[in-house]
Amino acid sequence: MHIFLVGPPGIGKSSVAPLLAHHFGAAAIELDREIERRAGKSCKDVIEQDGMERFLEIESSTLQKLAPTPSWVVVDTGGRAPIRDDNRAFMRSRGLIVGLHGSLDRVTSGIAATMAQRPNQGPSSPWYEAPRDRARKVLRERKAVYADTDVTFDVDGATAGETARAIAAWLVSARGVRIDVAGPERPCRVLIRAGLLDHVGSHLVDLGWRGRVAVVSDAATASRYEDAVLRSLEGVGLDSVAVHVPGGERGKRLSVAARLWDALAHEGVGRDGGILALGGGSVGDVAGFVAATYLRGIRVAQVPTTLLGMADASIGGKTAIDIAAGKNLVGAFHSPDAVFADIAVLATLPARQLSSGLAEVTKCAFLADRESVAQLQRSLENVRAGDLGAILAAVTIAAEVKGGIVSQDPRESGLRELLNFGHTMGHAYEAASGYRVTHGEAVAIGMVYATALAEKLELTAPTFRQELESLLDRAALPKRTRLPNAVWSYVLQDKKARAGKLRWILPRRIGRFSEVTDVGEPALRAAARIVERAA
Repeated sequence: MHIFLVGPPGIGKSSVAPLLAHHFGAAAIELDREIERRAGKSCKDVIEQDGMERFLEIESSTLQKLAPTPSWVVVDTGGRAPIRDDNRAFMRSRGLIVGLHGSLDRVTSGIAATMAQRPNQGPSSPWYEAPRDRARKVLRERKAVYADTDVTFDVDGATAGETARAIAAWLVSARGVRIDVAGPERPCRVLIRAGLLDHVGSHLVDLGWRGRVAVVSDAATASRYEDAVLRSLEGVGLDSVAVHVPGGERGKRLSVAARLWDALAHEGVGRDGGILALGGGSVGDVAGFVAATYLRGIRVAQVPTTLLGMADASIGGKTAIDIAAGKNLVGAFHSPDAVFADIAVLATLPARQLSSGLAEVTKCAFLADRESVAQLQRSLENVRAGDLGAILAAVTIAAEVKGGIVSQDPRESGLRELLNFGHTMGHAYEAASGYRVTHGEAVAIGMVYATALAEKLELTAPTFRQELESLLDRAALPKRTRLPNAVWSYVLQDKKARAGKLRWILPRRIGRFSEVTDVGEPALRAAARIVERAA
């Protein structure tokens, strides 16, 4: 996502941009510097030698060449870029336009300070214009342009750091991020911000929910968050009932699903109502499966309370329960109406569970592009420390990647299989360990294994695994382990196999992965030895 800072010259965009970027671990770009890099000369020289129209053409071309990316980028747009309607339309297509507003005195002092740093713009210059006259002219002529924003912040009396903190707080707790995911039945609205639990009810009413709502959660999650959600539903007139299931994989059993079906029937939940899944990925899995099958399908919304749930499990409509033969072998595709990811709840998440969720965030960053990996490298410690800005950006990266893939392939008939990077061996290791490792820990081992396998098949360079393992280390995730003997029987039962052939999602480089089948046993065993080395 791009955040475009707009406002008059001298307002302080170049100072605010890097400070705002730091809050999210984002990159910061100064459009004027990019113009100079492309033109091979200063902006002043472009204007004086080639004319203002040529400068504006280069400016627009430079702006609109900013590549789409799930990572966060803060852009100082300079003073002129927003003037053109097509530039503002492009900015909105890429993210948010944030305006900086100041008084005539504030803009005048900023312009004067800039001129003082550039002697060739002093009174002896043929293009000289007194700072106050320049400020008055800009504010008058571009008033409508600078008002055409998603939000505007007044910078009078505020330092650059204070302005950056105000924008970051607005993004984290007020605006947040919305991602629309296409689905075979209905679109899914993914909302990510702090404080969402208190507004779940109003969002469901906005989506057309009218009947009774079953709030499904495990006991531990219910003790923390159930009351807030029930109050939210009651506040908008939605009748509700709370239903509890066992936590973790123990809740993903057929017997638990059967008890939920009975509870829904007993409580009179009908097709005009639905299920609200409140909890981690396991709660979302079983609640979604029950929603897909009860009355041949009722509505479901997800309220994930773990990083793993927010980054992966709640998005995409995959629902499942476990059976003796393996994890997630019985399930259905059933897209939720909405996902409400309240990042404030992660403040109480145990460190091991936060690290577990980072495995899926890491996976999505490597699937996306180098910019997303770089952002995670910059912000990982802040995510682990509970910084809401870094968490918002990390969850958004994962949700953007998964949502974009799911929108193109909701039933996993092709492209969506990329999301299985690390999951063939990961699921097998998780099951073979008796679920003593978390899902994220298993996926981390699965990604290392898949990358080692790609090395043995000469599909990728060793530097890929080095970069991956460095991030896993910093996320407090494993990269070496002893693989139980039973892991190979679970690998052979993998639900992604076709015609008895295992399919592996293997990396070639960051942002490029391939499906590989018919991998011989020597390569499989060689990759296992790498994972088990010094474990």
